[in-house]
Amino acid sequence: MSYNLKDLAPSVRAQINAAGLPMKSIGLEMSDLRPYAHIQGQGPVLDSVEAWLNSVRLGNVIKARGTSTCGLGLLLVGKPGHGKTTLASTVLQELLRTIPRDVIGTPERLPLRPVYFTDYPKLLRLQKRNWEDDGESEIQNLMDGIYGDAPEHLNIKVLVLDDLGKEYRTASGWAENTFDALLRARFNAGLPTIVTTNVPIKDWGDTYGQPMGSFVKEAFMPIVVESTEGDRRAL
Repeated sequence: MSYNLKDLAPSVRAQINAAGLPMKSIGLEMSDLRPYAHIQGQGPVLDSVEAWLNSVRLGNVIKARGTSTCGLGLLLVGKPGHGKTTLASTVLQELLRTIPRDVIGTPERLPLRPVYFTDYPKLLRLQKRNWEDDGESEIQNLMDGIYGDAPEHLNIKVLVLDDLGKEYRTASGWAENTFDALLRARFNAGLPTIVTTNVPIKDWGDTYGQPMGSFVKEAFMPIVVESTEGDRRAL
């Protein structure tokens, strides 16, 4: 059953409003999501996501020094229209509503933006604007938080990069190199990333380079997302 934003604590309400979430998804809970197909060898999609969420809540992912799941993100792979974006947005809301304070902040200071949602093409535009504006403070602070370079209370603990694979690519490989640098910086800082993409896992080496094709196996829990209804946008 959907939650009501007005029923949340003011601090959580502020965090949801600052998270850049798609407007139509605000208020969704995991139980609101429409059915996903059972993928052979993977198990139910939502069970896999819930297992990751529980690991985050227990403090075994975000800056979890010395654990095998430190910085582990989610890689949601599937065809367009099968519910990857809605799932990723709902996961962020679930975290903000249920995660213990000490996992994303301190008892004395909670971050305003512990999670953030952006599509990857928008992130690339922000990167360019930051260079062109010579580090204008608002954009610089956001980019520092995304990369994990900001003061602790300003770092984005869980980032969603939506629609990876739709970015414009150039011969220089700038978009691909930016993605590589961002994911490695966050993973090394113990900050998980959730990526939604239509690029099959087997093609990551060819698309983003062999080093990234290997790195993705360490940094992500891959989940194939397939709707039982096919392309939901066409319904």
